[in-house]
Amino acid sequence: MAPIVSDEYKMKKKKQILDSALICFAEKGYQLATIDDIVQHSGISKGAIYNYFKSKEEIYIELMNENTKELDKDIQEVLQTYNTAPERVTRLFDLYLRNKPSESPGKEKFLVYYEFRLFSMRDEGLSDLLQERKKHIFIGNLVEILKEGQENGELSQDFNRELVANTFWSMIHGATLSTIIDKDFPYHEVLKNMKAMFISYLS
Repeated sequence: MAPIVSDEYKMKKKKQILDSALICFAEKGYQLATIDDIVQHSGISKGAIYNYFKSKEEIYIELMNENTKELDKDIQEVLQTYNTAPERVTRLFDLYLRNKPSESPGKEKFLVYYEFRLFSMRDEGLSDLLQERKKHIFIGNLVEILKEGQENGELSQDFNRELVANTFWSMIHGATLSTIIDKDFPYHEVLKNMKAMFISYLS
């Protein structure tokens, strides 16, 4: 009779695999890293890893899902804690001002994300999956904040909400990617300037 494995044990093993995969993807790149690399780093057998994930791609998608849940939780907290649109947009910037993209473990997460985002462009299924994530988490939530702010008279009426939401995330991703490419990039100073200009524009 096979031993009974608790849900807590399964979650712990799964996290161990994901943590090791993130390090392997960051060190070698998503395409070059292999399941064998994850086996070696995690100390978990290949058979055991395949009990949790069918492929390297599935491991990455789970990493992305975990990151998405974390981000969505942060965004929902902002929505529930702050009442006005200007406050909410300010706090969204502050979420990213807490980041340190040039330091571990943030650097590894962002490096793997952007590399895989480029890789996914060659795969229609993956690209569609990431686009849906972008529309829901990144664009959709901010569009709703901007819509409410315009309807309540808190924000200017003279902007396209979806265009502005895309501008916001382009600034965030641009600053983050610049920090990964250039270790001397003044991430926090740039983001503070972006925040001031963006809030001023919305007003």
